[in-house]
Amino acid sequence: MIAVDGFAAGDLPADEMAELDLDGAGAPAFSTDLFDLDGDGYYETTVRTTDAGITVATDLDGDGVTDKFTAFGRDGQYRTWEIFREANGIGRGEMTESGEL
Repeated sequence: MIAVDGFAAGDLPADEMAELDLDGAGAPAFSTDLFDLDGDGYYETTVRTTDAGITVATDLDGDGVTDKFTAFGRDGQYRTWEIFREANGIGRGEMTESGEL
């Protein structure tokens, strides 16, 4: 798992990481925006844009950990996962939706 700005955002597949290496230097290029959608002063949503597409990670219950993660590919495909925490604290993702835009 990769933790980004307080959000656990599962590993990017190797083929997406390869697409992100724009200058051959081995460093992915991306931008991140944080949003407070409910106006409570807490950034619960992270939108990350990369050459592979866009990801949206949202903390629905305010505990600082991603509960819902959606990846939108440049090819129009999308996948959504709900993230659950086991009693031992380990997270697991369950794909809840997928399709094409």
